[in-house]
Amino acid sequence: MTRSIVPFAALAAFFLTAAEQTQAATRAPPSSNKRQHSDPKPNVDWDSFGFSMNGVRTDYMWLNRVEAQEGDDVMQLTADYSASPNDCLSEFGTFQLSPAATVLNYGQALFEGLKAFRRVDGSIALFRPERNAERMQNGAKRFLLPPVPTDVFVSAADAVVRANSRWVPPFGKGALYLRPLLMGTGDDLGVKPSWESTFCIYCCPVGNYFKGGLKAIRLQALRGFSRAAQGGAGHVKASGNYAPAFFAQRTVKQRGFDDLLCLDAATGNLIEEAGASNFFAVFPNNTIVTPCLHSETILPGVTRASIIELAVRECGCTVVEGPIQLSDLHEACEAFCCGTGASVTPVGSVSVAKIDGTEDKEACVIFGDGSTPGPITQRLYNTLLTIQTGTDEDLNQRYADWIHVVEP
Repeated sequence: MTRSIVPFAALAAFFLTAAEQTQAATRAPPSSNKRQHSDPKPNVDWDSFGFSMNGVRTDYMWLNRVEAQEGDDVMQLTADYSASPNDCLSEFGTFQLSPAATVLNYGQALFEGLKAFRRVDGSIALFRPERNAERMQNGAKRFLLPPVPTDVFVSAADAVVRANSRWVPPFGKGALYLRPLLMGTGDDLGVKPSWESTFCIYCCPVGNYFKGGLKAIRLQALRGFSRAAQGGAGHVKASGNYAPAFFAQRTVKQRGFDDLLCLDAATGNLIEEAGASNFFAVFPNNTIVTPCLHSETILPGVTRASIIELAVRECGCTVVEGPIQLSDLHEACEAFCCGTGASVTPVGSVSVAKIDGTEDKEACVIFGDGSTPGPITQRLYNTLLTIQTGTDEDLNQRYADWIHVVEP
């Protein structure tokens, strides 16, 4: 059965409220002929921003709703995604879904996260957007959503940054966070993949994931809770992977900790990752260990892959991707988490408790003085930020392929 897709002009009007439609009619999308990016929006307290919406409503978003088609491989859907801002760039606003939409009933949804930085030379750049596109494509195959081609993904991200350039914080004041979404939005009661897919990117300026600058955080692992199990979809950046951890995250935060540390489902003794970031432990002789991806219970982070490479090339470390027992942490000299939101965040301590709050005192580990970042963590943080913001010409040249400059 062939389904017709609403033309974009009608779709955009359908998604906007009456007030937003009035605004859209009087405000044209930004011209693609601009020769320089907008300066940061004046009179904004950028220093107050954390990793949240920060009370900000940016100007434009990307919205592309398409029909899913079966390809030559019955296990792979395809769709004709547009890369044209004229088709897909619209004012930021709400959109409507049928209550029978697959995403609402069965959770057929993926998301990504990437950042755009205002660099020291005044340019604006995205950090490794092709890697986010690849990860979303892998997730789409697992969730039977039509994958968004890399060139379309990057073009869409590029257009969203360009259209919202006044919301890219000043150099050194944070980043513009982009949230790409890929959802099954067709209406159907059947337990099956959606006949329609929506690709959306919205954005928001953000500060540090953990407030207070580069300060060590306190993690607590909860026995009896696991984020993912082998054979599942823990390696997919799927929307439904995160809500099940809300309870555990709130539990540890109410106890005074900054975030959750997830353990494996099989033994409850192997470290997997933090609530929304990958975990690394630094051992003597500059050896860094991070949980491996073979179990498919750990997210293959873009920042994780970058940090592994930087640790070897720039810090002279040996990086081992393998199991980390909770007991191994007693031999570690420092630890950190990393992710797009968290960047590189030092870990000051790890404790272990049951859901009921009974704490395992013997399992508690404090790294250094519990608050000061270790030297390897500090160096990796500085190196990553230097590459993202372009403050070192030598690093600029060596990692030029990690930087996607958004042309004005």
